[in-house]
Amino acid sequence: MLRCAVAKTKGKSHKGKVAAKPTGKLAKAKPTAAKKLKATKPSLPLPPAPPAPPPERDELSAPRDVARLTRYGERFGDKKIDVRWLPLQLPVASGSLAIFDPGAPKSWRVLDRPSGSGAFRAMLSIARSEDNKEKLAAVVIHVGRPPIARWTVAHFRGQKKPKSADQLPRIPVTSGWIALLDAGKDSPGTLAVPAGIGIQPVEVPLVDGRRALALPCGNGEYAAYWAVDAQDKPICVVLDFDVFTQKEWKARPLTS
Repeated sequence: MLRCAVAKTKGKSHKGKVAAKPTGKLAKAKPTAAKKLKATKPSLPLPPAPPAPPPERDELSAPRDVARLTRYGERFGDKKIDVRWLPLQLPVASGSLAIFDPGAPKSWRVLDRPSGSGAFRAMLSIARSEDNKEKLAAVVIHVGRPPIARWTVAHFRGQKKPKSADQLPRIPVTSGWIALLDAGKDSPGTLAVPAGIGIQPVEVPLVDGRRALALPCGNGEYAAYWAVDAQDKPICVVLDFDVFTQKEWKARPLTS
C-alpha cells in the first residue's frame, strides 16, 4: 500500500507541475547552431541618401515672361507665335555654349551656366502677322527636360551679374546674323554666311570640327534667358531677338 501511494504521488508531481528552470551548467549551455546563426546575422545596409540638389546659381530673374516666345499660338497684339523645329541639331561636347556675331569676332560671349553635353534640338519662334509676314522672334536650344520651375537671365562668363533689368547682358550684332556653337575652343573668327534668305538658319561647319548654327536676326543687341527646373538644372536657352515692343509685351493678348 505504501509503495502504490508513492508511485501515485510521483506521477502526479511529474504531470501536474511545471518543469523547474534549469540551473548551473545546464543554464549556461550554448545555443544551437540555428539560434547562433540567427543572432549573428548582419543587418542590411541602409540605402544611400539622395544627392542634395546643386545650389542655385546667382542669376537675375527674367524681367519678362519669356515662355510666351515658346508657345505656339501666343499673341502679341496682331502678331502670332509660330514654332518650327529644325531638322539639324547643335552638337556641344565641352558642356558650354557660345554666342557671337559671325561678322564680328570680338562679340564672342560664353554663357556662364553650363549647358551640358550632347546634340541639342533647336526650335525657331516666328512672329507671324495677319498678312502672313514672318520675322524671327527667338531661337530655343533644348538642353534638358521639363517641367520648368523658373526663368533667369543668361549671364556671360567673366562678366559681373547685372543689378537690374536695365543692365541685361546682351550680344551686339552688326552683320545681321548671330551664331551659336560649342564654346570648347576660342572664337573661330569671321564666318562666311549667305545673304538674303529670309529667316532660314544655316549650319556652318568649322575647320576644327565644330558646327555653328547661324540665324538671320537683323542688327541689334540681344539678351538670352535660361529655363531651369526645380533642381536648378537647365532645360533650354532662349535667345530673344526683340521683335516685340514693350507695349506689345504688356498688352493683353488678343483672342484667336
